[in-house]
Amino acid sequence: MVFKEETLKHELLTIEEKKILEDETFRDTLIDSMMKHIGSTDPILRDNLIYSNFAKFINSGFIPQSKVHNMLEICLDERHLFYKIGEERTDSVFTRSFSSLVVALILANDDGRYIDSIRLLEIKTVILEYLDKEMDTRGFVKNKGWAHSIAHGADMLSALVSHAHFEINLLTDVLKAIKTCLLKEVVYQDEEDERLIFAIVALLEQGMETQVLISWIKDLSYILKKEYINHGQTKPFYQNKMNVTIFLKSLYFRMKLLNPDLELLDCIEHEIYYWFKESYSQG
Repeated sequence: MVFKEETLKHELLTIEEKKILEDETFRDTLIDSMMKHIGSTDPILRDNLIYSNFAKFINSGFIPQSKVHNMLEICLDERHLFYKIGEERTDSVFTRSFSSLVVALILANDDGRYIDSIRLLEIKTVILEYLDKEMDTRGFVKNKGWAHSIAHGADMLSALVSHAHFEINLLTDVLKAIKTCLLKEVVYQDEEDERLIFAIVALLEQGMETQVLISWIKDLSYILKKEYINHGQTKPFYQNKMNVTIFLKSLYFRMKLLNPDLELLDCIEHEIYYWFKESYSQG
């Protein structure tokens, strides 16, 4: 049995922690109902109540590990993270995007005892596939609240990198996923760049060498240069250039605060200035 949306909303608005902890049947019904309506178009229910309470329950350890891992499997399945994947500007994005947030919560709260290295590799593959296939990149949707699929996907990616069993030899896959997000031929406007940078910071904390990041930045810029040479000032090129340069500007200041490596900062500054000159030196 699961609650209908209005009943679930009422239960979450009047919830008592004691009931969650002591009444197993109610707890399971509540959680199953939250999973059922995770992609509700009601922003109060979806964001303020379902997601916020999932964060509270998972962070506080209110949910047994067996139930948490069942939730993880559900979130990663075809009816959640991949629900109608590839659609654009439809309500299906809310199911995908908020499933990714729950995946991020579960990964961030796992100390490595329950998700082993083999399972983490499987989860990594699923996350990267999702980020590659997600086409609905809207941030805030009028009357329906935050979709924010790329930002939420970035949170999931950051949690993956920060997991106890993440191995640094996987960094190439993560950097490729970030590049994929930046080159989707849309212009982000809701701080998706900042959220993606959290994954870069997590990689550095896991031991990624600065030279690897420098090479990746140069390669990212080279892809733009090649696109410009082959196709000129097309709209897709302009959108990708916007995303990359905004990302690099945000990355510059984050690195200046957290990792003031002069060679890295010079590299970022050089690429930003290059695209500034390419865009404005003629006009």
